[in-house]
Formats: sequence, C-alpha cells, structure tokens
Amino acid sequence: MNQHNLEIFNRSLQRVTSSPAFFDCFYDNFINQSDEISRFFKNRDMAQLKKKLRETLFMLAETAEGRPGLTLYIEMLGRIHKRLNVQRKHFNMWEEALLEAVKIYDDEYDDEVLAAWLYVIDEVIETMFSALEEARLKAS
Repeated sequence: MNQHNLEIFNRSLQRVTSSPAFFDCFYDNFINQSDEISRFFKNRDMAQLKKKLRETLFMLAETAEGRPGLTLYIEMLGRIHKRLNVQRKHFNMWEEALLEAVKIYDDEYDDEVLAAWLYVIDEVIETMFSALEEARLKAS
C-alpha cells in the first residue's frame, strides 16, 4: 500500500464526485467507446448505476488500504461482471473513460493525480481478477 497515492486519490475523488456531471461524463465516455460497451448499458437504470459507481469508487481506496471485508465485495463484483461476460479489455476501457472524466472534473489534475488513480484502480482490478482466477482453478 502506498499511503501517499491513497491520500492523493481520496482528495481527487472528493473533488470529482462533488459534481453529478462527473458521472454523466464518465458514462458518456464509456458507453461511446464501442457498440459492445453500449449494448451492456442498453435498458439499464443509469441513475442506479451512477449511484453504484459512486459507492464503488469510494470503496476502491478502502480496498486498496486492505480494509477487511471489502475485498469480498470486490470479488463479488468480479463474479457479477464475469456472469455478464465482462472481460479484462472492458475494464481497460472503463479505466480509460474514468480517467478522462477525472481529468476533466479534477481542477488539480496532474501526473501525480493520474498515478494515484492508476495505483488504486489497477490494484483493485488485479484483486478482482486474481480472485476470479483462483475460483476458476478450484472449480477445475
């Protein structure tokens, strides 16, 4: 765990999530990346998804800090996304769309902020995929 990155991430997260338009920007960026991504969100309750995204973003730092129980939540998210046939490439697209929205909505955005977001996001995504891989190996 890199405390410095977590502190920068948390401050940036507070800044960007203070604007509801941040979530609209993210989903516009993400959904418009490809027809495949767009199909994932067809007929979805976007208000509910934005609320879940907000909750998940705040859990990212806590998960990266190693808070007990949150790793189980991230593993559960992995299982849900696996059932939806979400692949690693989709998470890369998600990350790209998210970072673009952060760049727009964080008035203190710089290379250090970008590094902090990448640190937290990548660590949590790796946790999720590692848990899925372990579950796959146990099942076989």
